[in-house]
Amino acid sequence: MSFIKYFILSALAFLSLNANNSCYEIYKTEAKADTKIDKAIFVLIDETTFFNDSLQEQILKNSIKHIEAGNYIYIAKFSAFIGNHYNEKVFDFKLDKPLDEKQRYNERKDSLKKIDKCLKDQVGFAKVQTVENIKKSFLKPNENIEKSDIFYALDDFGKNVISRVEADEKIVILASDLLENSTISSFYSKGTTRIIDSKKEIQIVEKNNLISDFGGAALYVVGTGIVTGKNSTTYRDPKILISLKNFWEEYFKKSNANLVELGQPALKNEIK
Repeated sequence: MSFIKYFILSALAFLSLNANNSCYEIYKTEAKADTKIDKAIFVLIDETTFFNDSLQEQILKNSIKHIEAGNYIYIAKFSAFIGNHYNEKVFDFKLDKPLDEKQRYNERKDSLKKIDKCLKDQVGFAKVQTVENIKKSFLKPNENIEKSDIFYALDDFGKNVISRVEADEKIVILASDLLENSTISSFYSKGTTRIIDSKKEIQIVEKNNLISDFGGAALYVVGTGIVTGKNSTTYRDPKILISLKNFWEEYFKKSNANLVELGQPALKNEIK
């Protein structure tokens, strides 16, 4: 049985029970596992950025690798407030932890068998849903969204979601070109990306109260500075990329995030 087929069957098995409940609620066990989240993974997809197959695969692989017992996965998409596009959670799920040895000893064997299977099915369900919802959030080749409210989106998700989740460890996977293009500021000039004055742009962000709070999360970016469409073959001045990197390093530092890697556009290392 293939890897994907196995997880699809697991997902269907879990859905047949109740995807909104924990395994312990489904089977009404006396014992309950520790509910504290070990690791929370937040995947934020910029709908205005087009990712090629290689970058999409990197985003997907790094998103599902941490889906395991005791962890939490949160997926959202953002762009600009145009038509049906806005900041939106598309999927989230908290995976149960297994019972400890003492709890297992006091639980009925038939209940343990059901719980163990349910815990495995949870993982399959969460992985399938994560892949499907991330894929649906990617910009399609024939789509084009001119504006990009990245500052507002990061402020929104950071303050209202990421910083509020209690977990031993937090990881943010941000899939975006990080090229702001809004009424707040634009990183473009005459249709192409421009050199960013980091100090000036930080002042603009602060003036608009858009410095976020990522709650100390480790942050990885896929897609920084990527250019697609008619400008995809245009020479990209290294000075522009350096200025973009300098600005976002300062922004994330002020936003209580530990920026581990800024992929330009791909990550050089796997997310640990």
